[in-house]
Amino acid sequence: MIDCHIHAIPEGMLEWLRANAERAQARFEQRDAAKAPFLVVGGRWPFELKPVFHDRELFLHHLDAAGVERVLLSPIPQLFFYEADPALACEAARAYNEALLAWRDAHPDRIELLATVPLGTPETAEQELRWAMDRGMRGAIVGPGVGEKLLSDPAFEPFWQAANERQAIVFLHPLLSRDPRLARPQLPNLAGVPWETTVAAIDLIFAGVLDRYPRVRILLAHGGGYLPYQIGRLDKGYEVWEVIRRQLAVPPSEYLRRFWYDTVLWRQETLAYLRAIVGPDHIVPGSDFPFDLSVWPPAAAPEGEHTLFSV
Repeated sequence: MIDCHIHAIPEGMLEWLRANAERAQARFEQRDAAKAPFLVVGGRWPFELKPVFHDRELFLHHLDAAGVERVLLSPIPQLFFYEADPALACEAARAYNEALLAWRDAHPDRIELLATVPLGTPETAEQELRWAMDRGMRGAIVGPGVGEKLLSDPAFEPFWQAANERQAIVFLHPLLSRDPRLARPQLPNLAGVPWETTVAAIDLIFAGVLDRYPRVRILLAHGGGYLPYQIGRLDKGYEVWEVIRRQLAVPPSEYLRRFWYDTVLWRQETLAYLRAIVGPDHIVPGSDFPFDLSVWPPAAAPEGEHTLFSV
């Protein structure tokens, strides 16, 4: 089985964080004697830094136990640094990518990689994507945007042009929602995370990004957020409102089949619905391991495992 949504923080990246803790606003907090330290970056989204995140042999042991033969390994979104000082963001991205490449080089038959890029400076993000893919990385993991700019913003055109030219995989992974209405504990994750994916994906459709860059393979985390499950509403809007039809080349539901989706959905009936809507060849196994809200072992999608790696 392949796992296309799985994360790690190699020890090399942790060393960089420790050496640059003040600049990166990174803290390692021992909150519970029975648990590993928590990593807090920028005061947001703390999580337990379990040894499996950074111990390569332990990570591989977990893969073996779960029957996962190959992974498309991603950096974690907490370390995107999009809103940090540009020099720090660039330095962090390169440190992370080099640390991941060391893991891949030690186990090239098991580990494929997605890079992180400093999206806050789109021209540098383009350069980092090219650098990473020149070294065999498959593409990049990106958040839903930077600040108030969604991924369709003209500032990101250099990145999309490079991704299209190189037929990159672009893994759209959400960040915690900052909507003040989601103030109760964990709601920014439970409800806000799929919402952020939904907004970003709909924006890519209506802004024409999928039409302009058809060679990019965009993977949506967590089964596409809420997008596939309200596609009927978007299609109805296309049917009744000319202003919507003018924005799109085809009905919204046709664009769903231009994305790929992971299986991080937890319920088989939800996965069955997604399969019926987008087809089995655009669903790939994913787990979100080792985070707490993971599907482990990943739910299988046997007919879709190979399409994301077609080139």
